[in-house]
Amino acid sequence: MKEETKGSYVLGHCSNEHRRLMLQSRFIGELTESLFVRSGLTKGMNVLDAGCGAGDVSILAAAFVGPSGNVLGLDQSADSIALARERTKSAGLSNVRFEVDVLENLKHRGPFDALVGRLVLLYLQEPAAILRKMAELVRPGGLIVFQEMEMATGRSIPEVPLYTQCGQWIVRAFERAGVETSMGSRLYAIYKQAGLPAPQMIGGGRVEGGSQSEIYEWVAQTVRSLLPMIEKTGVATKDEVDVDTLADRLRKDVTGKGGVIHSPIFVGAWARK
Repeated sequence: MKEETKGSYVLGHCSNEHRRLMLQSRFIGELTESLFVRSGLTKGMNVLDAGCGAGDVSILAAAFVGPSGNVLGLDQSADSIALARERTKSAGLSNVRFEVDVLENLKHRGPFDALVGRLVLLYLQEPAAILRKMAELVRPGGLIVFQEMEMATGRSIPEVPLYTQCGQWIVRAFERAGVETSMGSRLYAIYKQAGLPAPQMIGGGRVEGGSQSEIYEWVAQTVRSLLPMIEKTGVATKDEVDVDTLADRLRKDVTGKGGVIHSPIFVGAWARK
C-alpha cells in the first residue's frame, strides 16, 4: 500500500472532526492542565498555541495567563479557526485570538513567553526543523511545552477484543498515512534536534470503566474521523468497522466483562529556551 505524504492532517476538518476534538479535550483536558501547571505557565504570559484546532488548548492556556496575558492560536484550517473564534466569543474571552496560518511558514510574530501545542508534531514531516523555527518566536527563558501520544499503548483489562481491534485500526491507518504514532517518546530527541535544552517529561492516561464513560464515544469518533483513511489504506472496510454502532458495542463489551479501558498514554514535555 502506497504511503500518503506525511504532513497533512489525516482526520480532516469537518463538523464531525470538530466534535471529536472537543470531546477529546474534555476527556484529556486534565492531563494537559497538569502539564501546564508543571511547566510553569502562569499569569501575564503571551502564549502561542501552534495547531490550535477548535481552540481547546488556547482556551485552557487563556485561563492560566488571565486577563493580563494573551493567547494566539494558529491553525491551517479556516473552518477550525472560525469555530474557535465563535466559541471564545460565546464564552466572553477577550485574551485569546485566532488566525489562519501554516506552522511551516511562521514569521514576524512574537516574542512569546511560551509556545504550546497538543497532538501537533506527529503530523509534521520535519517536526524538529519546524519546532526550531517556532522556537525562534519565543523569548530567551520562555517555555516550550508540547503534549503528544503513544497510540499503541491503549489496552483493556480483561481484554476486550473490539477495543484491541479499534486500536489496531487507528494505529495502522495513521502509520500508513505517514503519521508518527510514537511521537510522545520522540519528544526528547526532537527537542534536542531543534536546539532546545533537554526537556522534562511526564506521561499519563485515563483508566475508564462503567457505562457512563466518554471513552467509548471518543474511540468511536476517532475511528469515524479516520474512516476515509482506514478504507483508503486498506486497513478495514466500512462494513467491518460499522462505526454507527461502534460506541455502543464497545460499551456493552467492556461493561459486560466488568472491565476497564486504559487510554493511550499522553506524554508531555517542557523546557525553557
